[in-house]
Amino acid sequence: MADNSDDKKRKAQGPPESARPRGAKQGGASTKYTLGKARSVDVVGFVEARSFEINALQRSLETARSQGNTRAFQTLPRHLRRRAASHNVKRIPARLREKALSEMKKSAQTSKALAGTDRLTNAKKSSRYKRRRARSVRQEYETRQTGKRWLETHVWHAKRMRMKELWGAMIAETPNERSHRAAYRAAKEKTYIQDVSYFRTLELVGSEDAIVGLLRQVTPPNELTLAMKPYIGGARMAPLTLYCAGSYPLALLGPATALWEPISGAGQRKLWLRLHPANADAIKIELERVLDAIPDGNDRAIQIKDITCDLVSFELLGGQSTQMLAAVLSQAVDCADSEPSLLQTIRAIPSPAVLPESVVIALRIHDPRLEFPFKVNPERMVLSQDEQQQLQDVLLHWPDNAAVLDGQRSDTGIWDRSECASALERRTSEHALNKRREQQLVPGTKLRPDPSVDVTVPLLLVRTGPEAMLGSRVGRTANQYIDTLAHGWTLIAPRGWSMALWMALNFAGARAQGLTERHHIGFEAGLPTFPANWPGTSAYDEWAGSAATALYQKWQRRPPGKRVNYLKFGINSPFYAPFHKLLDLPGVPEAYPQVTADGLECRMKRLRKITSKKKEVCLSDQMDIDEDADLNSTVASRSSGSTADMWLLTGELLATAAASLLTSTRTAAHEDPALPTAFLAWAAPLLEAVRSPNYNSNSDPTRDIALLRHCLVRVRLVCVGRGVPAENAPICTSLAKQTGDAIGFVMTSSFSLARGCGIAVGACSLYGLYQAWFSAAESKHAKSLGLTVQSLDGSPSISTSFVVLP
Repeated sequence: MADNSDDKKRKAQGPPESARPRGAKQGGASTKYTLGKARSVDVVGFVEARSFEINALQRSLETARSQGNTRAFQTLPRHLRRRAASHNVKRIPARLREKALSEMKKSAQTSKALAGTDRLTNAKKSSRYKRRRARSVRQEYETRQTGKRWLETHVWHAKRMRMKELWGAMIAETPNERSHRAAYRAAKEKTYIQDVSYFRTLELVGSEDAIVGLLRQVTPPNELTLAMKPYIGGARMAPLTLYCAGSYPLALLGPATALWEPISGAGQRKLWLRLHPANADAIKIELERVLDAIPDGNDRAIQIKDITCDLVSFELLGGQSTQMLAAVLSQAVDCADSEPSLLQTIRAIPSPAVLPESVVIALRIHDPRLEFPFKVNPERMVLSQDEQQQLQDVLLHWPDNAAVLDGQRSDTGIWDRSECASALERRTSEHALNKRREQQLVPGTKLRPDPSVDVTVPLLLVRTGPEAMLGSRVGRTANQYIDTLAHGWTLIAPRGWSMALWMALNFAGARAQGLTERHHIGFEAGLPTFPANWPGTSAYDEWAGSAATALYQKWQRRPPGKRVNYLKFGINSPFYAPFHKLLDLPGVPEAYPQVTADGLECRMKRLRKITSKKKEVCLSDQMDIDEDADLNSTVASRSSGSTADMWLLTGELLATAAASLLTSTRTAAHEDPALPTAFLAWAAPLLEAVRSPNYNSNSDPTRDIALLRHCLVRVRLVCVGRGVPAENAPICTSLAKQTGDAIGFVMTSSFSLARGCGIAVGACSLYGLYQAWFSAAESKHAKSLGLTVQSLDGSPSISTSFVVLP
């Protein structure tokens, strides 16, 4: 009880004197201080007062760690260490290489295996394969380009697309992802882009009259497109269709485009010929041959140079292509802040088809890397009243000086290749641009152009459309093509600026596609693509021969029981369109794999021999063919055929004349279709349209009939019902009963997303169309003239309507 009373007394007296805070008095109720004001430690002040001792302690710990068993590479953080770094000094950061090298030398001195040698490690000698490898990525890329040319965007495309070697260059064929419908939507509503730097460019330097005279010999005599006023001044790009000299309308070479340098005068002028690589070599050889045949004089003083490697070009299609170009190329050098450039004026148009076709816009912009990345406003632009008035004035009266950089025509721009090469050498490096970005006060701020450091880039914008693909001017037939799929822009820039412009356009929203998608978009627009739809040219024979070989090898790899028996369905040429046989031309081009009838049989590889001890029956004599034959064994002996005797109907003038023939009425001259005179009388308007001014009007009718017999007319077939025509399928008249009555063949076919049905591009003989017209006129159904596409696998035929293509 005494102990309990003592505890109560202590609690009543409060804490002892030593436990009270300084200044506190005895008695809890009357004290002025609380325990919250007890003495505390100021950590920051304590550390600052003893920072010297702490730093000395840390240095001593680090020194003790480094002087121990820790190597240089072990001092790195875990995320910076690399495997086997102790054997290779270059795998260690530069600040530690000297220490690591000294450690390796000390280890080599104490090693018995390395004693007396200059080696520092026991690493084995590298293999011969590793010693022969390129020392740098650039050297490896240069080695891999042997025999073929890489575009400047090749590495970017190779990571995302399938590459294919075509026409001496590596071209992006198709993306790795599924993009069939996406490419169509991009070309119709957004922006589609393709690198077309593989196109060839020939530069002709000479007097204006000499260049016009040279090209007049390889173009149709009744077309004067190149010498017309809109083209001769360089304001527009002229579409051309080239032939061998003196052979029109035979010996077709293919389409091309020509652009004059916009500097007039009596001196030397330049002309650029933009050619497809499939026919560029043939056209260059033909121009040189014609030039050598000209007698000595001023007309022969023409220089032909290949400047393909000095230029890069992109093709943009879609409704927003103009708006995207205006956003990416907004910083024009020659444009004041108060006055908008021509590209900014037309940025709000709904489609490039609103603008005149083939017009050229020359501009000079700042380095596109300075303001990268660019953004395009997805919303539709709303123009003010003044901007709408400016746009209307431009659309009504396109400026004649749009193809020049300044009014005095002193700035040659992209036409001066030496200036472009000098600007490329003075271009700011990526490292310097990144350093300038680090010095920006606000991170992410775009760089401003510095005239003393940054260079400018001259560009050419060409409004391309159906004329460039057809090789002729388009007028009344322009409504046959879908605007957003057939019209766009071609951007031409000097070499070295491809990746800068390509990345700017891609980050702005353009969808990059390959060659397959470009052909399909042209097909959706209703245009024939070169060389796939240009029979009668050597480029088409090479293209069709390569495709036919691939199809035959694919068919032959299938088991004999799973192959389509084409002979059963009466198809003698399922892998290519035999236009030579259709026009009764001798021979077959060497590029075609002409498979014999035996090669199309579908039977067992071999019949087993039935052997027994008493009787052995050999069935090898009963076999008709051996289906294990190689491709070379099934190819018949070829007699080289020539496409020089084939006449492909090109140009709007001839296409309009041929279409009018199919809608003409039957007269007394067409009583018997088998008479050659009846066919000649029916095709007389077409023959008059193709005749040149120097053509003898009293020519031999036999020659005219032979020319008309060898004429091919391209048609676009639209399926009336369900189904999609097969490629290389025969085209027959609606009244034809057999496949042997074919009047043409399908070249390209697919389901059209734009029309919602199957369509095809084919070619028919003019004489076959004449027979179809006569049959329809005889049955009093001339207005319902249609064609039927036979199938290759025995399925029902497909009824189609058709339109003549220029």
